[in-house]
Amino acid sequence: MKFLFLLFFAAYSLIAHEVGNGKALLLPLSSPHGIVTLNERNMTVLPHPLNPQLGFVILPIDYYTPPSLLEGQWSTPDGNLSLSIEILKAPYPTEVLVVESAKVTPPPETLNRIAQEKAEAEKIYATYTPTRYWDKPFIRPIESITTSEYGCARTYNGVLKSYHGGVDFRAKTPLPILASNDGVVMLAKDRYYSGGTVILDHGEGIYTCYFHFSHMDVQAGEKVTRGQPIGLSGATGRITGPHLHFGVMIHGIQSDPIDLFSQINRLFDTSTIF
Repeated sequence: MKFLFLLFFAAYSLIAHEVGNGKALLLPLSSPHGIVTLNERNMTVLPHPLNPQLGFVILPIDYYTPPSLLEGQWSTPDGNLSLSIEILKAPYPTEVLVVESAKVTPPPETLNRIAQEKAEAEKIYATYTPTRYWDKPFIRPIESITTSEYGCARTYNGVLKSYHGGVDFRAKTPLPILASNDGVVMLAKDRYYSGGTVILDHGEGIYTCYFHFSHMDVQAGEKVTRGQPIGLSGATGRITGPHLHFGVMIHGIQSDPIDLFSQINRLFDTSTIF
């Protein structure tokens, strides 16, 4: 095993892995053991879904990380491996949106609710569940046109500036929204900004988020399976029209769900297993 690790070390030490700001990098590894440290964050190496002798790690990069070269380390019982991660500036588009004024400048009586909902979500995302609930590729929660990409620089009502932390899918009528993979419902409630909201824990630091429901068919603590309807699309919360907002949190950091799940799903391609 140590000989194989040294061979892997020799190959990986020559590579600077590239990833855009706001995205996540999935690194295949030659062992399912150890910890990868990057930006003072420790991420557990996970077993490959098809070959338990191999591993991988998901490294989320915060949206506001500037272009830079980050040095990380994979620590295992067989030794330590240095990793170089080059952060590139991703080419995100811009959007100018007009929404209800109260969703940009909330009334004073709503501020406590907003703060509580923010703290509740942050507590969920900070919780690491070591169990992996999924054993199949991730799917899109709805087959529809993408109306707003992840990472768009947004201006609301000419005042509030932010970025889009998920992907929006067109859903003009109440349509069934599906669980992207097996998991456990951590939250199902109406929230000020995201409206009818469902958050699923898929284990190992992966959470998917579904916003703006008109109706929710699940409740906190319930187990769901991939493709199970969890609610109906709607136009609740801060919106410009009916749609589904779909997001993902990795180790408490927002990431591009379409890009990340395409990387995870490649693990199930038997031709890519080394």
